[in-house]
Amino acid sequence: MIERIDLELCDGCNLCVESCPTDVLKMMEVGNSWGEQTWKATIAYPNDCHNCRLCAIDCHVDAITVTHGITLPQPLFAYTKEVLNEDVTAKV
Repeated sequence: MIERIDLELCDGCNLCVESCPTDVLKMMEVGNSWGEQTWKATIAYPNDCHNCRLCAIDCHVDAITVTHGITLPQPLFAYTKEVLNEDVTAKV
C-alpha cells in the first residue's frame, strides 16, 4: 500500500499517476489560496493499491513510500506468540 507521498520532494511531473495501473494517484493543486499553487501527486484511492511499486520506481525524486507489509492488530500478535510458545514447550 502507498504509505505516503512527500509533497516537499514531489515536483508534479505526473509520471507516477500515469504509471499506476489502478488509478490510485491523482494530481491535485496544493498551496495557499493567496500564494503560489502547484500540482502535486496525492493518494486518492489507497485501498485500490496492488503494491506493484510502479509509482515509486518511476518517481525520479523518491517522493513515494510503498510498504509491502500487512498490518495486523496487536492482539493477534500476542495470541500467535502464546500459541507458538505452547507448541514449543509441548514438544520438549
